[in-house]
Amino acid sequence: MSQEVQTGLKQKTQQLMDGPLKHIRGAALAAALLPLASIAAAPASAQTTAPCASAGTCGIVFNDTNGNGILDAGEAPIQGVTVTLCVLCNGSSTDTVLTTTTDLNGFFEFPPDGLPQTVTVYTTIPTGTQPSPIGPDNAGTSNGAGLSVATVPLATNPVSFGFVPTLVAQPGTGTPGYWKNHPEAWPNIPLVVGGVTYTKAQALAWLGKTGKDKTVTMFQSLLAAMLSVGIGNDSSCISAAITLGNNWLTTYPLGSNVAGGSAAWTIGDPIHNTLDAYDNGLLCAPHRQ
Repeated sequence: MSQEVQTGLKQKTQQLMDGPLKHIRGAALAAALLPLASIAAAPASAQTTAPCASAGTCGIVFNDTNGNGILDAGEAPIQGVTVTLCVLCNGSSTDTVLTTTTDLNGFFEFPPDGLPQTVTVYTTIPTGTQPSPIGPDNAGTSNGAGLSVATVPLATNPVSFGFVPTLVAQPGTGTPGYWKNHPEAWPNIPLVVGGVTYTKAQALAWLGKTGKDKTVTMFQSLLAAMLSVGIGNDSSCISAAITLGNNWLTTYPLGSNVAGGSAAWTIGDPIHNTLDAYDNGLLCAPHRQ
């Protein structure tokens, strides 16, 4: 530690000793200040490099305000982000999936637990952000469906994820109900859904439908997402799902009475869930106020 840093810490310590913390014993105060000395002596990015306590996989999710892929001094951690560790990750029953959320310090950790040598770690993309460029403190890249994904050797640490705040103001996404009740807010875009062109009146009529036909469910969540993108919302996390939704409706046309328990809806339901999350402002664009 440099002489200037040592002198500064001594001055801060004395101020605390003479001020509101003068009732604390000196030894206890010194112990409390020890982590501060460690941080002051190390570069900001080095704060994420300590091995996981369990020799598992760990990391930090943080707000990368300058978008350089490095956890710089003053950049805040992001609490409450869902982080998932997955082995195979092909949607089969043989997948091993572990999920956790980041703590107050943006930290997460998975124990090794005898997992294979290579795993996939991914996080949800916090609202109003996008993944940072790959860098020393950011391992993830967007998969186009609301996740930042990194495939790494087991026990790699840190596997940190940086997110850059979206600089462009966004008008916010709307649910199918919002778009049904606010036709005046619709953007002037071609209404081509599942390969079929609809008039505005036809699309509005389908938004008002209810029932068990899952093609209607898909149409409603898909059209809402397309309209939200059409008014200028970030599409980086939803473009892949929009493409998949259109492909699904091409295979299972609107009004073809797909049942909820069918094989077709087993494929369609995850697509719908992603579209619905976007419509409700849970992915890379905020909800309309």
